[in-house]
Amino acid sequence: MILNSSEMKAIEKKEFKLRKNSFSLMQSAGEKCANYISSKVSKNKELLVICGPGNNGGDGFIIAKSLINKGHKVKIFLVLPLKNKRKDNYKAFECLNYKVFNLKDLHKELKKKTNPIIIDSIFGTGLNKNLSSDINNLIKIINNKKAFIYSIDIPTGISSDNGQIMGEAIKANLTLALHCKKIGHVLFPGVYFSGIIKVLDIGIRKSLNKIANNKIRENNPNLWINKKFPWKKYNSHKYSRGRVYIYGSLKNFIGASLLSSSAAIRCGTGSVTIVANKDTIDKYNQKFFSLLKVEINSKEEFKRLLNHSSITSFLIGPGVGVNQETIENTKLISKFVRNVVIDADAITSFAKNPKELFLILDKNKIITPHEGEFNRIFPDLKNVKNKIEKSVKAAKKANCILVFKGPDTIIASPDGKVCINTISTKELAVIGSGDVLSGIITSLVGKNKMSTFDGACAGVWLHSYAARMVNKGLIAEDIVKNLPKALEQLDKKYN
Repeated sequence: MILNSSEMKAIEKKEFKLRKNSFSLMQSAGEKCANYISSKVSKNKELLVICGPGNNGGDGFIIAKSLINKGHKVKIFLVLPLKNKRKDNYKAFECLNYKVFNLKDLHKELKKKTNPIIIDSIFGTGLNKNLSSDINNLIKIINNKKAFIYSIDIPTGISSDNGQIMGEAIKANLTLALHCKKIGHVLFPGVYFSGIIKVLDIGIRKSLNKIANNKIRENNPNLWINKKFPWKKYNSHKYSRGRVYIYGSLKNFIGASLLSSSAAIRCGTGSVTIVANKDTIDKYNQKFFSLLKVEINSKEEFKRLLNHSSITSFLIGPGVGVNQETIENTKLISKFVRNVVIDADAITSFAKNPKELFLILDKNKIITPHEGEFNRIFPDLKNVKNKIEKSVKAAKKANCILVFKGPDTIIASPDGKVCINTISTKELAVIGSGDVLSGIITSLVGKNKMSTFDGACAGVWLHSYAARMVNKGLIAEDIVKNLPKALEQLDKKYN
């Protein structure tokens, strides 16, 4: 479960009522954070606990006191005046009984330190406006230090609702997320600033999660592995494993469709067929012997193929060119085939009239745009900052499954379901990786077992998981090469 700030507040409010004491929850959160940090930090190392004026600062005071009681060396800093003497954060401050230094003192301390350990408890999920210049300057200094930084709940400066930076932002090594992850932890750039994220149980009743009525989930196999994931069976034959068709690329771009095809067949599809024309058929015959090929040179021939073939899924887009022919072919495929993945050039071809694309889509169709392609077909959503909101609106508008690619790929459905991929790697920013992804997804939905939403989620996860097996210098072919290993590890753990 991934929540925004208002959903988290609603859950906390109900927990406060049940406890009849809101301060006890702050105490629990602070103690849990202190226990975790204490287990990781040597007692001969000094910790700088930097607190802000609100509840995140209150957590920091309790963390500091608990760490001192455990025998750690701690200096406590309050960088802004406390807001309200009747609030829990002030109560936590009064319970300290230790010297608290100010912002000026902190600047002096940071000048002396070369590699400090810092606990960032300045602002948490309640931040709803840009930071002041004093705090922005402080953050710049902290980020330039060779510090190890623990951020409490979320790094200071990151919006918990959309992952955007509110001026400057602390670059944490590790974030201790309280109760659950927030949207700001998983969307770029927040995911980058959060570092490793450790979710801590702070004592909020799990039964209260239903208050949020939230459809946002973090992509992982537990969401889709038991929903008819298409494992191979001993009694299956090649045609029971799906008949995937992929529209061939232009002659100078056949590498794109070859990557998609090789990914599809590696993911267990029994039969993958490339639809090529007289200019490219020989090239495909020379390059990939495991593929079936069919030569099509006219619209009528293509119609006959679509009408009489038992096609379980069809991919169009990689390397096909941005032109009217691509538009017509995409329309034909969508008319005759149930499960269709529309990618790359097949998306961009509709840029002048996106409504023409939306008319042929439904819940069994998947579009896989990166940000540039997304903005071409959803220009009215270009300025929406929250990527989740943007994705849900787009999926509803197009009435199909959306895979919005990026460092924080989002899978969204027209009914509002959202899955966020959090295991991506920066190495995936390489030519051809999108072609591999579309081939994986087409393969998984082509076995007629998984829904298109679950198939898209599984495909995105497998794609990232296989890519992470290569540390540096990843090329698209490496992802394909690692798919058998990724499937084997998935099988061992979940099947």
